[in-house]
Amino acid sequence: MSRSSLAFVVVTLLTVAGTSLYSQGQSQNQLPSPARSRSDEMLDRWNDIGNKFIAMAQDFPEDKYDFKVQKDERTFAQNLLHAAALDFVLIRRVSGSNLGPDFGEGDNPSRDVFKTKADVVKFVQEAVADGAQVIQQQGDAGLDNTSKFFGNRLAHNSSIWTFAIEHSGEHYGQLVVYYRANNLVPPDSRRDQGQPAQQPPAARVVDLKAADGTILKASYFAAAKPGPGVLLFHQSNRTRKSWDDVATQLAVAGINTLTLDLRGFGESGGTRSGRLTDGDIDTALQYLVSQPGVKRDVIGVGGAGWLGVMGSVDVARQHPAEVKSLVLLSGETLQDGLQFLRQASQLPGLFVVADDDEYPPTVEAMGWLYINSSSPGKKFVHYSAAQDAPWIWYETSDASKVPANGGHGTDMFNVHPELPGIIVDWLVTTLIKTPGHAPADALASAATLNQLWTSEGVARVTQQLMEARRRDPQVQLWPEVNVDIIGADHLREGESERKAGQLREAKIQINAAIEIFKLNLLAYPDSADAHFNLADAYLKDGQKDLARQYAEKALAMLDSHAAPLSSWSDTEQRRGEIRRGVQEVLEKLNAAR
Repeated sequence: MSRSSLAFVVVTLLTVAGTSLYSQGQSQNQLPSPARSRSDEMLDRWNDIGNKFIAMAQDFPEDKYDFKVQKDERTFAQNLLHAAALDFVLIRRVSGSNLGPDFGEGDNPSRDVFKTKADVVKFVQEAVADGAQVIQQQGDAGLDNTSKFFGNRLAHNSSIWTFAIEHSGEHYGQLVVYYRANNLVPPDSRRDQGQPAQQPPAARVVDLKAADGTILKASYFAAAKPGPGVLLFHQSNRTRKSWDDVATQLAVAGINTLTLDLRGFGESGGTRSGRLTDGDIDTALQYLVSQPGVKRDVIGVGGAGWLGVMGSVDVARQHPAEVKSLVLLSGETLQDGLQFLRQASQLPGLFVVADDDEYPPTVEAMGWLYINSSSPGKKFVHYSAAQDAPWIWYETSDASKVPANGGHGTDMFNVHPELPGIIVDWLVTTLIKTPGHAPADALASAATLNQLWTSEGVARVTQQLMEARRRDPQVQLWPEVNVDIIGADHLREGESERKAGQLREAKIQINAAIEIFKLNLLAYPDSADAHFNLADAYLKDGQKDLARQYAEKALAMLDSHAAPLSSWSDTEQRRGEIRRGVQEVLEKLNAAR
């Protein structure tokens, strides 16, 4: 069984049992998802070509910006400027406003105005972002409206947007030729070839106009290729800049990130409040999802302190279809937020707190948040200290009364330098690798795991799994390795009882192991490890045909390398250990013939 190095301790937690979604792919029999709105589809097309233009503008060498194949053509930079300028001309007609910078008359801005590569890149970025915002704000109804088009005629806005996208596509093709003429590979083609991704540009500082006209200052960290988005909110004694390092790492990892100075904080206008307004939440989220390349239905939200945590939960509560992951540091939420967490069994959450947090009882508040979250995919990071910090004053009242000691919110990054990496890894897992899903966590699954020690536990848990699978065929309610360990404990106990001559008790323990291993295989059918465990248990029970069946299946899976060994380990050492175990089972079966 090769489990001697593993031990299992049953932990009884005050957790709320729930359902976690851990997706490894869509069911082949699943019906196609319904069509999105026409404006959403138009926004996708706009952002697709726009993101390609931005990537080219950022990637092409500046010393070649004035390159052209023939003397009567536009240069590389002039192509970019012309395409972006025509976009602005059309955006202004559709929106009825004078969006964008002043670039003179017509649609061929002079290089004297946009002298550097940085100037050109910014101009292209603004055109794509402003167009995306107009499409989103006007929605489907806006596509049916008419605006003045070329030739002094009216045209439906849908036709105008389509013309702009096609026009950009034509110039994109021209720029591909410029790339090839310089023996360069366009960024989009490099992604297709699996070449290293381009590093994202520096953060772009943006002004967001709230519903009441207040200007909120934000920083946008764009990824180098299309991907999910993340909103990050600061704590009451910090500003958006406290998230800069994490935001940069997220952009490098392929996640577009927006950090925001909350109303009345940092560089944002307005009066401070104890909670983000719904309008400010919508302003920030709408800006993020309108950016080129942002997958608007795969959004993560993170926050620190009272304001950041409450704001993050509010975003998830108000936009459950879009928000796929939470990161909560050193804060709490009110009753509506707690009720949402109890119901949002599909939402993975990372909860982080330190004992030396200078605003007690933050540790207890974060523990309460964790307990109320109903997802087995949740994770709790708790930094221990010899003693808790003393209570001095409230976080949201007067930060100057409480000296910072590195235990609260984003201040923990300096004391615990591994924490930014934990956050980035969590968001990459829950937004890129398995969007909206996290591997089931042992502590979060304790209520389910503890049932397996009761007489009817396996049957109850099987029923729970089947009910959950009807909602999502890929759902996982527990970590594979924990149920492996429980089954192995029963098997070892059965062997001990057999050696002691207690054959009836041995039979009970081995049968229990078989049922537990069958349950785990039901949950993790692609695991060679789970097949081996069941083969070993059947061998010890004398069921030779079944032992051979599962051992041969495990060996075939190992040889194919079609899937990892198990959900928790796929090292060569572990694969070798399981292979030896499988071969030992088969040798015993062959010797018994």
